[in-house]
Amino acid sequence: MLFFKRNELVAIQTWQNKTSLRKRFCSKYYYNILKRILINSILFVQCRLGLRNFETVQLPVYGHFGIRVHQGYKIFNLYNNTVTKIFDADVSRSSIMQEIERLKTVSQISFVPSLRKWDIDERWLQEDYISGNRATVHRSPDSDIILKVFYREAIPCLNSLILFKPPQTKNLNGYLREIMGILEKNEFSREKLDLEEALMFNKFVHTTVDRLNAVVDCPVHLVFSHGDFCPANFLSSKDGLKIIDWESAGFRSLLFDFYSYFFHRPVSSNLPIARTVSEINEALSYFISELSLVFPDIADNLLASVETYRNLFYIEQLCRLVKRDLTDKHLSMKDYIFRYIKAFQACEDIFLYAYAKTQSEYKG
Repeated sequence: MLFFKRNELVAIQTWQNKTSLRKRFCSKYYYNILKRILINSILFVQCRLGLRNFETVQLPVYGHFGIRVHQGYKIFNLYNNTVTKIFDADVSRSSIMQEIERLKTVSQISFVPSLRKWDIDERWLQEDYISGNRATVHRSPDSDIILKVFYREAIPCLNSLILFKPPQTKNLNGYLREIMGILEKNEFSREKLDLEEALMFNKFVHTTVDRLNAVVDCPVHLVFSHGDFCPANFLSSKDGLKIIDWESAGFRSLLFDFYSYFFHRPVSSNLPIARTVSEINEALSYFISELSLVFPDIADNLLASVETYRNLFYIEQLCRLVKRDLTDKHLSMKDYIFRYIKAFQACEDIFLYAYAKTQSEYKG
């Protein structure tokens, strides 16, 4: 019997550097470990007696860890260095096949865990287990740290993704109709929201779409995208940086992963949006200069259409979250959607204020 709390995996790892050895002799450290073991043991007994309603999974092999994930469970076998995802019974066969095909594709990328094997009939797939430390830089209030990680680790990965599949070019208005079709089909605002929330959601979407429709005859470039590209999905391993959670991978606008990296912080950690805007302004010029070395024509288009790509990211991200809301039974996607909307709106207010100030100074 494996017992765990939902959305949490706690494992005691061996110390990997000499400076940490002194922690072994710290009484407070041992006290916290014993306290955690005692609490989990009590919860386990309560669960087995039916006094607490926790999820449990029966496993055939002792020594595995498990966590609840989107549309199933992930079982971590630390002996064989594998991660097996077992899909829920209500996940369709076609959805399982799509995820397997997606992982087979991205497994060709050097910083992606390899897909080992799968069984569609038995509803599972197995990937490599990455032994490493999850980055916590997204919680840091220091912009220098987040930018340093972006330049050193994120930029090479973004470049690799852009080169992984040939970029696609679409007409902005046509691509926007595709995205809006998904939003309208899912009817998120009608079924999930109260009147005030629906008004806020619809107002932001329509205002953003109006700004995009005002752009005439604009081509937009779509590149292969992780879909949730942020430091929370970065793992530092002995083989270098690895990026996990590729279930949202696909073609999106050129700056989708770029903006995902920076907007994750104010949404997940409530950091000031003004700091995020400052980070975006500094990092974007560097990203475009790097892109110009590989795709000079695309970089020129991006340089002239930064505002368009930013607003397009807003709609794409909302579309991704609304689609996730249809299948995720454990996370409150509505909360995430409105956190993003508030961050997007605050960001646009700052850009509009800066533009108005520039125009005023120019006229003066």
